[in-house]
Amino acid sequence: MQDYLHHSPPMLCLIVVIRRAIRFATLIFLPQLLGFSTAEAQRRAPPAVTMTGGGPDTYVLVSGLVGGVAGFTRVEQRLVQAGRRVVIIDPYQLSLDSADVSFDALARRTEAELAARGIVDAHIVGHAHGGGVAIRLVSRWPSRERDLTLLDVGALPVNRTRVFGASLRLIPFLVRMPFGRRFVRDRFIKGLLENSARTDWLDERTRCAYVDRVLDNITLVVAMARRLATAEEPEAVGDVIARLELPVTVMRGEFRGPGGPTPEEIAALAPLGEWLRIVTVAGVGHFPHEEAPAEVVRVLLGSKGMTTGRVGAR
Repeated sequence: MQDYLHHSPPMLCLIVVIRRAIRFATLIFLPQLLGFSTAEAQRRAPPAVTMTGGGPDTYVLVSGLVGGVAGFTRVEQRLVQAGRRVVIIDPYQLSLDSADVSFDALARRTEAELAARGIVDAHIVGHAHGGGVAIRLVSRWPSRERDLTLLDVGALPVNRTRVFGASLRLIPFLVRMPFGRRFVRDRFIKGLLENSARTDWLDERTRCAYVDRVLDNITLVVAMARRLATAEEPEAVGDVIARLELPVTVMRGEFRGPGGPTPEEIAALAPLGEWLRIVTVAGVGHFPHEEAPAEVVRVLLGSKGMTTGRVGAR
């Protein structure tokens, strides 16, 4: 490669031009980058906790890394119409400026929100990495929960993800350059589509809720991603599961994209024995609550008239 560059003046000129362009762009946009304050980002941030509806039964929906509170809107509406109270918690939004972003720490913050609202004997639902938070929540504070439902996730051992890499450090600069935000947005949406069997749920309103909220707070999000990459749990996931004494349902999408639970994460739940039920939702990917909200609500309400098949149900 070095020999090729040495004997290729046009290539050398191109490299010089690219370097100068990057340097020039950085000089132009650096003042506004530095002026983007944490306080401004927090003012533009979506809510971390919402509570709607009423009735004797409470459903606590714990979001994962993407979607946030808005990601559970479709399920929330159906549960409220069915006469249930719904609390949605985004533990990652709660922890944007926190040093400790382990599952254990996020579970403590989630429990504090429930305690502040006097919520006990609730049905806990966790999607993706929110399931890792939910497992720790029901394991440490069993008096607050009645049962646990995991949406396309198993027993996650650590609060990390392959999505977060060193390249994320460049994103705050990229999204503030011409066409940079659009490029990052398109890549984000592509990732959502790759993990979905149905794509009609990803309308423009949902795209804004999932993607724009991240881009609007990109500096804080990337900083948190770097902390997630090194987050350590205070105890092994096996010890967490060993304390569970309540029914656990895993709802898996039939379509297997890059996301979703690994066989090891599902196998880790085996010690639950008769407490464990595994349900596969036909024609659905990593976002069952978005792709098939009616199916999810039927399971949550305990309906026997499911239109999807049950695999491994006990």
